[in-house]
Amino acid sequence: MLPRLFLISIILLVGITIVVKGTQVAETIEVIKAVKFPRMGSGNLTLDRRFIVGIPGLPQCPNPNLPQLVSSRCFSIKTLYSICMDPRYPRASSIFSQQCLENTVCMDFITDPGPSTPPEQAAFGLCVDEEFAKRFDNGDKEGVYCKTYVLDGVTGNRATLSIDVYDGSQNPAKVRSVSISSGSSSGSKENTSNYSRIINCKNKQKVKVCMNVLSAGITLYARFTFLDGTYGNSK
Repeated sequence: MLPRLFLISIILLVGITIVVKGTQVAETIEVIKAVKFPRMGSGNLTLDRRFIVGIPGLPQCPNPNLPQLVSSRCFSIKTLYSICMDPRYPRASSIFSQQCLENTVCMDFITDPGPSTPPEQAAFGLCVDEEFAKRFDNGDKEGVYCKTYVLDGVTGNRATLSIDVYDGSQNPAKVRSVSISSGSSSGSKENTSNYSRIINCKNKQKVKVCMNVLSAGITLYARFTFLDGTYGNSK
């Protein structure tokens, strides 16, 4: 039996009232725990092969002739694509597909560009335990739909957040915009199915995530998760 990658999540529900399109609806604030990886720890690590080999759920480069991970992304909620290349011949690359394990879902993140000028961020996808990827949906209606979470497990002062939007067939679905706000930090991305953002934060800080849905009658739902700390580009 493959070892479980992640710790068990504890959900704390706290009732509040919010307003969506002029109508008061009951919302719950959920406590969401940080994703943990064996042998990786958290915070300011390099996303490199030495942290990836043999760990289910992380992007893999199985061809020894193409050992360097360039980037990875979620092709569907259960499928992770990895782009791998030969560092000696950068034009020699290939895409490898892997399926997420049972009870896990694919989520997209970005790396920390560090002091690079201009900033160089790389995308990377991970298969995350469903307990760490909270879900909210649009109720088959258009409009702005939001959810508030409390981050539990931030050991430093930064976190990498991710929100992915999927349709009823569990494929990525573009919406008008996706936004993330927490304290004085906020950002959004238009015409997209995913958005990842690195924020300065402390443990137990609240984060509000929203999706702006254009079309009614279409089943859409968002998954939200976060990593404790940041991960740098592979060298």
